[in-house]
Amino acid sequence: MTWPVVRCRNCGFVYLAERPSENELAEMYSRSYYEDGDVGYKGYVDNFEQYHDIFLRIFKRRHRDLIKRASGRRLLEVGCAYGFLLDFLRSKDWEVTGIEISPLSSSYARDQLHLNVHTGSVESLKLPAGSFDVVLLLDVLEHLHRPFDTLRCIRSLLAPGGILVVQCPWELFHWEEIAEARLKRMKPGTIKPDAVPAHLYFFQPSSLEAVLQKGGFRITGRQSGNYGAIRRQVVPPCIAKGRVFERILRYVYFRLGLQRLLYLIARLTGFGNGIIRYAVPSSDDTDQ
Repeated sequence: MTWPVVRCRNCGFVYLAERPSENELAEMYSRSYYEDGDVGYKGYVDNFEQYHDIFLRIFKRRHRDLIKRASGRRLLEVGCAYGFLLDFLRSKDWEVTGIEISPLSSSYARDQLHLNVHTGSVESLKLPAGSFDVVLLLDVLEHLHRPFDTLRCIRSLLAPGGILVVQCPWELFHWEEIAEARLKRMKPGTIKPDAVPAHLYFFQPSSLEAVLQKGGFRITGRQSGNYGAIRRQVVPPCIAKGRVFERILRYVYFRLGLQRLLYLIARLTGFGNGIIRYAVPSSDDTDQ
């Protein structure tokens, strides 16, 4: 089955015109998303063990950012996968809780890492209101059938002064993908996403902020990151494909360090392919 991606003519929001049901997605996340590699990850735990140092650098950066912004240490991660980030944050004296829809990964977090991780969705669990200072929603929002229900639950779980941290990939219309499309003589936004049908939405900074604001949050901080540090290790970019001109450009871009330089500049200027937003519940409840 094909999964058509469309763009709203009025607001520019990009999404799947057809999508799997919630039950079908839940079945996919139960195992194949973290193990098979067709849509999501291939050998998630094996990759974590093999590339532990890269993960650790990412976790340390997240910890530093949270310390600067959080008013307390009670943290909930929605969509925590196997709990590796939670395990790291616990070692830094955070009081951590996780929610994960996949029985495979959530049971690993409980049984192997001895974390307080619930299986299910944040909407289905009865967690105490106002019980968290930080809620992490990292690479999750783009997967949700009912994102506003999730955001509403998160609002109720945040304590006064609490923050929501959202991270999403900047897909289809990021500068790197636009350049790739031009190189292939394609129209920008027409390169097939590699995460369908798991990703239901394809955010840009403006559309992510619009969703958060409609969901009852006010943006308090913006950061830019880059995806791909681990993927480039697992699946190195292919240089020898395409026309001769393309091969030369690929060699310069991937092998001579041009990508690393551009990624650094992009992260510092807010144009990295990872969108990170910090938000607090809005005082205006008229849109709820």
